[in-house]
Amino acid sequence: MAAINQSFGHARRGLPLRMPSAEPNWWVLGALALLGASAMLPVLQNSAATSSGFQIQSAQAEQVKINGDIRLLESEVAQLTSLARIQRRAGEIGLGPGDNPYFVNVDQPGPAPAKIPSEYLPAPAPTRSEPEPWWRSLFSRVPLP
Repeated sequence: MAAINQSFGHARRGLPLRMPSAEPNWWVLGALALLGASAMLPVLQNSAATSSGFQIQSAQAEQVKINGDIRLLESEVAQLTSLARIQRRAGEIGLGPGDNPYFVNVDQPGPAPAKIPSEYLPAPAPTRSEPEPWWRSLFSRVPLP
């Protein structure tokens, strides 16, 4: 027990009990921040890719639904425009085929600009203009009296 009460003297050459300077090491903190950011980058990229995938799937599902609605409307239009249905409906409201058709002859020409869609009109003839010679562009830059 006598050894417990003895002083150590110069035997304390290990770590000091308190740090000599309380300043943080900025290089170590910067390296830790860089390491943390580089570890989070794949997580953020994976999260962005996953959310984009969900958005694409929902857009594709909506597109499939809209295409189905379009097909239903097309079938309904085809059913409503069938000749048999139109003849049956005309008979229900009292319409029938005409007995004596009237024919009208028109001797006057139509209006000057054609009143038909442009895709049915002939294409205008292309006008071919020749380019200006190079020497004329030089003379146009020179001020002449």
